[in-house]
Amino acid sequence: MKQGKFSRKIRADDTSYYMSCPEVVARHIASRLADFRTCVELCCGVGMLSIQLARVMNKVFAVDISAKNIEDAKHNAGLYGVAGRIEFITGDVLDEKLLGGLGADVAVLDPDWSGLSENKEDHVSGLEETEPSLRKLFNLTRKHVTENIVARIPKTFSFKTLEEFGPCRMENVFWGDKLRFKIAYFFPEINENSETNISFD
Repeated sequence: MKQGKFSRKIRADDTSYYMSCPEVVARHIASRLADFRTCVELCCGVGMLSIQLARVMNKVFAVDISAKNIEDAKHNAGLYGVAGRIEFITGDVLDEKLLGGLGADVAVLDPDWSGLSENKEDHVSGLEETEPSLRKLFNLTRKHVTENIVARIPKTFSFKTLEEFGPCRMENVFWGDKLRFKIAYFFPEINENSETNISFD
């Protein structure tokens, strides 16, 4: 049981807890996507971002390769009272057949970007270094699910890192006056890069 980043005592192992999107940031992302009715989160971990998305949407598909994560995510969704709006799926997010069956208005990608370093703040710096590859995940999502894509990315990524995906709106997420990670929004109507800083206590 853990408490601190979240308003409930969620179920998560230490790694999943660390990598989970803080509740206040997840609420922010959900508010940005509130005009969409359906969403798929790929690499959902223990479900903390999917839970906030489900509070503003009709249906969320949450996919993770770890059966343990999915079981914890189901438990956590129950704690927040949104289990009925999330379909949890244990599966490979690079499986094209699986992706082809997930029709959604918007997709959120959240691959692991901590790399192999014991220091979890040493984020990877390339698209192929995330687990799974953000390049593969992004392109398969765009091909099979939707062109509306949001990615939670490491603080080491820049517009140049992401340039092959097209222009995006980037938010630099500060927590306790420290840059923690970034959020990149890719929508067809965005035709030039823009960047803002957002801060949370």
